[in-house]
Amino acid sequence: MVTQSFGGPWTQEKLEILRRYLDAYTTALKSQSFNLIYVDAFAGSGNWRPGMRYASDHYGEFNEMRKGSASIALDIQDKEFDQMIFIEKNQEFIASLNALKRENPSRHIDIINNDANRVIPSLCRDMGAMDRAVVFLDPYATDVAWSTIEQIAETEKIDCWILFPLMAITRLMPVDREPDEVLSARLDRVFGERKYWHDFYSRAQQQSLWGGGEKLERKRGSDQIAYAYRKRLISKFIKVAPTRRMLKNSMNSKLFDLFFAASNPKGASVAVKIADHILKNW
Repeated sequence: MVTQSFGGPWTQEKLEILRRYLDAYTTALKSQSFNLIYVDAFAGSGNWRPGMRYASDHYGEFNEMRKGSASIALDIQDKEFDQMIFIEKNQEFIASLNALKRENPSRHIDIINNDANRVIPSLCRDMGAMDRAVVFLDPYATDVAWSTIEQIAETEKIDCWILFPLMAITRLMPVDREPDEVLSARLDRVFGERKYWHDFYSRAQQQSLWGGGEKLERKRGSDQIAYAYRKRLISKFIKVAPTRRMLKNSMNSKLFDLFFAASNPKGASVAVKIADHILKNW
């Protein structure tokens, strides 16, 4: 079985938030007749170990292998998910997920070896009237297309946790010039349209040996980027949790923002209340 080596304490932080929400979600709906589905869009291997940075005696038991999101979802006990869908592109990780499936023969587990942006739209279209789902979007980088987010929101049946790759996005956006066309296309894919990120840039005067002129530049900092993405989520989902969890590394650098959004008109208020409480207090 392959174990992923990556991340650090922030990885455990996001996974504990997810675990607490899944536990509360299934408990809240256990007396209902819904078919509860968990979708792990970037499932990985099902387990993980902190990266080399933490492979020292200083970090003690933190070096040990830990459960990933797929394994955590399988452990929910009060009310098990009726169906679990693990999506992963990496063939080695698929082998590990299949081993996890064999270890849980009584569970309905579907493992899909494909790009989540191709799979999720069809899953959304196929959801029945009594289906309800939690989707965990935990990409390796800038892998989640805005069109995928839109498809999730349009179901009106899905609660969605979104790990927004703040540092990766910031690196695509130079402060002293606008991104080239390759980088711009990647940003367009994440935000949906250029206008939703290009407004970060404004014209400024520059001086050189050959005289003055204008150039586009962006204010330093990343909070404006996170706020803009949350605003995009608000434009599509019924409700979005007011609180976002900023995840930082040991150098206090901002790596990710964890957002929660709910699409179901009847259940969104309760779902957001639960998620926001966890984001604030854990």
